[in-house]
Amino acid sequence: MRLRISPLIIALPAILALSACNSKSEAIGGQLRTGDPIREYVSLSPSTTELLFAAGVTQQGILGRTASCDYPAGIEKAPVVMNGVTPDFERIAQIQPQRIILEKDLFSEAVVEKLKGLGIDVMVVDTSSPEKYSDAIISIVKDAGGETAASSYLDRVYGSAQVFKASMPQGARICVITGDSTSGYMIMGQNTLLGSYVKEAGGEMMGPESGRFEVVSAEKLIQYNPNIIITPKGVGLKVLEDTQLKSIDAVAKGLILDVEPDILLREGGRVDQL
Repeated sequence: MRLRISPLIIALPAILALSACNSKSEAIGGQLRTGDPIREYVSLSPSTTELLFAAGVTQQGILGRTASCDYPAGIEKAPVVMNGVTPDFERIAQIQPQRIILEKDLFSEAVVEKLKGLGIDVMVVDTSSPEKYSDAIISIVKDAGGETAASSYLDRVYGSAQVFKASMPQGARICVITGDSTSGYMIMGQNTLLGSYVKEAGGEMMGPESGRFEVVSAEKLIQYNPNIIITPKGVGLKVLEDTQLKSIDAVAKGLILDVEPDILLREGGRVDQL
């Protein structure tokens, strides 16, 4: 069986409008700077690092990053303030950025409280739906002044959204999975950014009512019976070769889309490419 190309690979729906009047990203801790633009950040995930660039924050404005932040090119020059799952609080305190940005639910309340205790403004962003994703970018733009870059990016995403909607096959049942038959599979939940976009385009996202990846059995995948499967690059062939899954429509027809992992798994600044 060979992997086949579907129109789904060319686009992913995204923001329907850029409106600065409905910002819901949460800013907590520290003292908000209401005068000068906020252009100096420490980012605690690859997704938030990409969001900053999409919103027009320059590389010079990223004063700290995680060891996994590798996009765009040149970001590796920024100091690493998190290698693993725990921020280096001492290093962040030394850097003294204007703001720390992080994803909702990525850290425990105890970690967030400790970050707040550094006396630095902390922005928590939720990108689990198109509206919240848009709000996150708008909030950064309002404080950093990157309207031109953000507008250009959102224009590209909006154009891709129209293509995606027009290309959605009738009766599409889509799931995103990673893993293999040996280590086990995980499936993306419906309450995610991609899940929302699939629904808005007229498809059905097959998966649990969750905002993250969940463990899933081969039996459950067969029950979901998607007719299109999206996987991180390299996983698609493993899915095709798994005899347990041969009865699934997408596997039987070879409708597996292998996508660059960082683009597929990050709710960051490359939604237009996805």
